[in-house]
Order: sequence, then C-alpha cells, then structure tokens
Amino acid sequence: MAGSQSLDRGLNILVLLDGSPEPLGVREIARQLGLNAATTQRLLNSLAEQNFVQKHKDSRRYGIGYRALGLGASLLTRDLLIASSDRELRRIAATHQLNGYLGQQLGAKAIYLLCVQSNGPIAIRNTPGELTLLHSTAMGKVLLSALSDDQVHALLGPGPLEKVTPHTISDPEVLIDELAEVRNDGFAYVREETLLGVISVGAPVFDASNRIVASLSVAFAERVSPDHTIESVAPIVREAARNVSIALGAAA
Repeated sequence: MAGSQSLDRGLNILVLLDGSPEPLGVREIARQLGLNAATTQRLLNSLAEQNFVQKHKDSRRYGIGYRALGLGASLLTRDLLIASSDRELRRIAATHQLNGYLGQQLGAKAIYLLCVQSNGPIAIRNTPGELTLLHSTAMGKVLLSALSDDQVHALLGPGPLEKVTPHTISDPEVLIDELAEVRNDGFAYVREETLLGVISVGAPVFDASNRIVASLSVAFAERVSPDHTIESVAPIVREAARNVSIALGAAA
C-alpha cells in the first residue's frame, strides 16, 4: 500500500509540474498536493535522480524533466490507432491547413491522444493527455453517439450541462436529438460551442468489430478560413477516420 501511495504522489507531482507555466518550489508543490514538505522533497529527489524532474539551480525550484519527453513516444510507432491517426492528421494539416485531434472517451469526458498543429491561424492549446468535455466538442459528440440515449443520460446526468460559451448545448434532450443526427450523418460538428469563432468537425473511428473506439476531429476559424465550411471539411475528416478504421481492421 505504501509503495502504491508513493507512486500516486510521484505521478501527481509530475502532472502538477507538467501543467505549471513556471517552476515550483517544494513548499508550493506540497501545499497544492496536500503533502508535507519532507515527503515532497523525498519524492522530488527520486524523480530528479531519474531525470523526470529537474531542479533549477538559481531558484531551487522544480520543473518537468527531459526524460518525461520520451514517455509515450513509442506509441507513435507501436500503437496502430495512434500511428495511423498521426499519419492522417499530419496529411490533413499539410494539405488543408486544419488542426487535427484524436480522442477517446474516458469516463464522463474525452481525452486527447493526439494534437497536430497546422500552418493555419489557430494555435493549438490542447496537449495529449488533457481532458475535455464530451457535450461541447465535435470529438465528444462522436464518442457519445456510440452510446444509447439511456447511457448518455446516465453518463452526463439530468443537466443542465456545463455551458462553456453562449452557444454550448446545455439541455441533455437537445443533445440527444443532435446525437441522432450524428449517427445518421456519420460526423459531428460544433459551431462556437467550445471556443468563440471556432468550428470543429469530427468523425468516428471503428475497430474490426465495427465499434467506435475513437474520434478524429479538426478545427478551423470561420472568419479567417473562408474556404473552409462544415460541408467542405466533413468529407475530409470522414475519409481520414475511414482510413484509420481500415488500418484497425474495419470493413472498407
């Protein structure tokens, strides 16, 4: 049990430092994680020995270490979903100047697995491993469409759903109706439901058993990308998702 607790605490330190815009001191880390300073220092020493965190000599504060960069890097070549999606999203980014994302459902939220930056005007602020809402993103709506209406109700609750922008759907019944359209059309979209001025379009990725296992999505800014519309982008995303699905063994 003690070993498991130490592991949990060490991982929490890594997550905290990875999300911090600046290095943190021992007491600050301890305070944010509810630990005592001595325990925090011991964990930091162990992480620093393995280069997962680094100590800044001038300030004696800690930041994420270089070894953390390698964690998960092998997924780009070893994991078929990740590798195939990365290839498709980079093709879309280069050809159509669309930022691309791959995500899966994780409980009541979606988790980003890939975020690919294009040369377009939108800067990606999401990172792999970050969680996002299911009901306000194209990626999330695709993932919700794999569930029954009862499962969606049980997962998201009676509402109202969190309103990220004035355009976010907060009524579960309205969302349920939209999910029926997603299943029929084979793609989902959100118009300014997560970020004002930004449209996102997503499509499902299927495995060999024809089960939705992930979602590919892209985003563009309507005002500065006049050549992009939901109607023109949807086939691009659907084709990419189809290619990934075929790589996973789904029927062509």
